[in-house]
Amino acid sequence: MKEDLKIFNEYYEKYNNSEYGTYMKYDHTFKVIDYAKEIAKSLNLSEEDIDLASRCALWHDIARFNQWKEYKTFNDYHSFDHGKEGTILLNELGIKNDIIEKSTYYHNKYKINDSLDDRTKLFCNITRDADKIAIIVDHKIECSDKELILTDDIINCFKEHKQLKNEYVIENSTFHCLLRLIAFIFDLNFQKSFKIIKEQDLINKKFDLVLNKFDDERVKELREICNEYINEGCI
Repeated sequence: MKEDLKIFNEYYEKYNNSEYGTYMKYDHTFKVIDYAKEIAKSLNLSEEDIDLASRCALWHDIARFNQWKEYKTFNDYHSFDHGKEGTILLNELGIKNDIIEKSTYYHNKYKINDSLDDRTKLFCNITRDADKIAIIVDHKIECSDKELILTDDIINCFKEHKQLKNEYVIENSTFHCLLRLIAFIFDLNFQKSFKIIKEQDLINKKFDLVLNKFDDERVKELREICNEYINEGCI
């Protein structure tokens, strides 16, 4: 990890860390590392594998810095696939590790490839969980929509315990952004991940942002679905 940190920080120094997007992603990276360590330790992995989980977390968002510099956005649809671009950067920086590469590539995909071997899947899933937890914790999204648009497609995703597909989400809707964030829980893989979410009461806090503005029974039902799912994941 020490050598990786040296390479990472040397790369980061090329960017303007006074810009919001740059320092925000730097901070995010190290929060993901902390969560990845927590998850890895909860799985009783070896010190070597805990270190590997930390390295996967360190590199997962490496393409974000250039994305912000070039496009001033973290929206892949308006710039580039930062997971795919990250694997290119890993090669350029001399990080030769297939698990780190796969974890970087798949961390932002809707799902990982079933053909991956179990060990690679493990580290991909640790990275994905840690990333999602950090995003849920850090995003302070207020619900500012003037009307509540809740489609059957979105409701069915929650009932079927699935993440929201991009085509179901209105891009400029803060309500939909909150729902997409909440639905990250349906892709969590480890008991520790669910416990972190539950201990901080993160999902109820997100739903409160909506229900404080729209007292809607359908939204309350979605919250019940999520709380039941989290409770089951903690067992």
